[in-house]
Amino acid sequence: MITRKNFILTAFTSAAGALILPGILNGQAQPTPSKTPKGDPLNTALVKEFVGAAHKDFEKMKTLLLETPDLLNAVNNLGGWDWEDAIGAPGHVGDREMTLFLLEKGARPTICTAAMLGELKVVKDFIKAFPHMKNAVGPHNISLMRHAKAGGEPAEKVLKYLVGIGAKE
Repeated sequence: MITRKNFILTAFTSAAGALILPGILNGQAQPTPSKTPKGDPLNTALVKEFVGAAHKDFEKMKTLLLETPDLLNAVNNLGGWDWEDAIGAPGHVGDREMTLFLLEKGARPTICTAAMLGELKVVKDFIKAFPHMKNAVGPHNISLMRHAKAGGEPAEKVLKYLVGIGAKE
C-alpha cells in the first residue's frame, strides 16, 4: 500500500541516489566529513594542580583555566573510586563564589553542588526522580548532607529537607 509517507521517503531516497550514484560510479564520490580530531589527553599533574587550586586558590584556578580551558571538566583520579573535578572541590569546602564561577564557565553541575548552593528545588527534583540520591556522595565520599552544611546559611533549607527525608550524614 502506498502511503504519503512511503511515497515521500521513496522519492527522497531515489532523488538522493540519482545525485550521488553517478559520482560513486565514476570514482568521484565526495569523502565523508571527518570529525574534529581530539587533542592529546591532559597532563595528570596539571589536572591535579587545577583541582587542588579549586579547593582554596581562586586566582590560581582562574589562571590555569585561562591557560588550558579543557581543564574545566577534567577529573582527578585519587584512587579507590575517588574522583574529583574542579566544581566538586569548592562544592565540599563551601566556596560559593568559585562554584558559581565554574558553572558560568560551563562546568557540569551535580546534586552535591546544588545542595551546597542552597538550590532546594534542584535537589528535591533530583531526589524525586532518583530517590536513592538522598544518600549521594561527592568527592572523598563526602555526603550530600555535608555538602549542604558546607553551604552555610544559603543552604539551610536544603539541609533541613535532607534531615527531614532521612538522608545519611
